[in-house]
Amino acid sequence: MTLEEQFSRLIQILQLLEREPYTWDAAGLEERFAVSRATIERDIAVLRQWGQVKRKGGKFGLAEMQFLPTSFTPPEALALRLAGTAFAAQAGGAYKGALTSALKKIDLVLPRQIAAEIRRAGERVSVSLPVIRDFSVETYQSLQAAIVSHYPVDITYFSRSQSEPTKRRVDPYGLTYKIGAWYLVGYCHLREGIRTFGLDRIKWMRVVEETRFVYPADFDLSEWLSKGWQLQAGGEPTEVVVRFEREVAAWVAGGHWHPTQKIEKLPDGTLIFRVTVHGYEEMIYWILSFGAQAEALEPAPLRAAVAEASQKMAARYGI
Repeated sequence: MTLEEQFSRLIQILQLLEREPYTWDAAGLEERFAVSRATIERDIAVLRQWGQVKRKGGKFGLAEMQFLPTSFTPPEALALRLAGTAFAAQAGGAYKGALTSALKKIDLVLPRQIAAEIRRAGERVSVSLPVIRDFSVETYQSLQAAIVSHYPVDITYFSRSQSEPTKRRVDPYGLTYKIGAWYLVGYCHLREGIRTFGLDRIKWMRVVEETRFVYPADFDLSEWLSKGWQLQAGGEPTEVVVRFEREVAAWVAGGHWHPTQKIEKLPDGTLIFRVTVHGYEEMIYWILSFGAQAEALEPAPLRAAVAEASQKMAARYGI
């Protein structure tokens, strides 16, 4: 069990106790979240540290929770505000109301002088990570609950590469925000492998509460995503080699593009960029974004794909 899973379950328990006070006992929570009785008791102990969790007739209810300290340094408060503002922009309506309310509560416990400093600093810092593709808030929240409870989901999905929708059953492993959109990562029973699904392209979804899937003990969402360039991480590991001209070499060398990147600076000012990714197709667009300042060297299929795209672009402009 990861820390993220435990925290997510704690939030889900809080929501249940707030929505349905004195309805859930330890046995019910054990069945609801598919964990042991000992795990539920530990979760309740953690929640009691946050606030007043009461027990009547074996059923749980809660009073006001106390999550936050009563004082922050200016950097701590500013960091919380910026992080909350940025995530609210990413999550769209899924957490916007809750984050706005939470940030107001933080403001209330700040000393007047620190609050004034934060307001001034906040006016001079802008964090923009907008959602480019809209998604259903209901879908997002249902997926989050399914992930915590290990429920599969049935979806109707419009793939970018297909004109007709496909029906799939997916074991949801996690959610990730990449390149302006939210994606579901999970095991696709149709493709028999781990795949990513854009939430904006899920046109229908049903959480299958009649059964539960077993979350792979050896799967780590961050580690899996780090294997790809952006989202494609299910392919064979392939070394990609790109040469950059001197005009952009320093800029490329200064970037942290991928955990496996290796940079070789050549005497003529050009640069050789190497990276190993599990699925290189989406790197085509990155390479093309540098125009004539980048040349794909390896693998050969990637070089051919970049050349073909360049030729089609030239033809479109009558060159």
